[in-house]
Amino acid sequence: MNILIIEDEYSLADAVAETLNGEGFNTCIKTNGEDGEDEALTDNYDLILLDVMLPEKNGFDILRSLRNMGINTPIIMLTAKSEIEDKLNGLEHGADDYVTKPFSMRELMARVKTVIKRAKNIEDTEVLQYGDISLDVKNAKLMCGNNEIQISGKELDLLELLLMNKNQVSTKENIIERIWGYDSEAEYNNVEVYITFIRRKIKLINSKVKIKAVRGLGYKLEG
Repeated sequence: MNILIIEDEYSLADAVAETLNGEGFNTCIKTNGEDGEDEALTDNYDLILLDVMLPEKNGFDILRSLRNMGINTPIIMLTAKSEIEDKLNGLEHGADDYVTKPFSMRELMARVKTVIKRAKNIEDTEVLQYGDISLDVKNAKLMCGNNEIQISGKELDLLELLLMNKNQVSTKENIIERIWGYDSEAEYNNVEVYITFIRRKIKLINSKVKIKAVRGLGYKLEG
């Protein structure tokens, strides 16, 4: 999953990114408001960490602009301000949560995971379902009826992405960005190889679910 950090204190942004990367997230840092807003408008992120006091454009203005343009990515505001009016201002304009500096990384990680889980409608059991298959993300198990098989690494990440986007096509570009990261040199054939691996595992548990290749676009689930 991808997280955009819009924070002008680079040492803090770098520390947050390091913590998130250690938890398996892909991160991108922008240190001023205009660049941050432009990046957020790509709509390629699962969460945005947005500072209030930014050069060029402040966080409240960015928040209002994104919501007005239909960007519904979950946003956690990061700020040194603790006054109740500031918190209400952010929440009333579409922020999903509000963390006041200084904060502990443990607190931030808990907020991040809670907001993402709520936005993705992931149950506490972290079991995703489609057709006759269930994916237990926490225990890395793919199941169909009484059959189950272990699935891990990028196979797990890729199948989780397909299940989260089960009603739409996941493009190859989006898959590469979300699974391999923005700076990765992975190519489309990398995606095809892992799709093949997942298809084999789905077949091994006797599922009727298929991963359909949508020509020129990407993949989606059927069945």
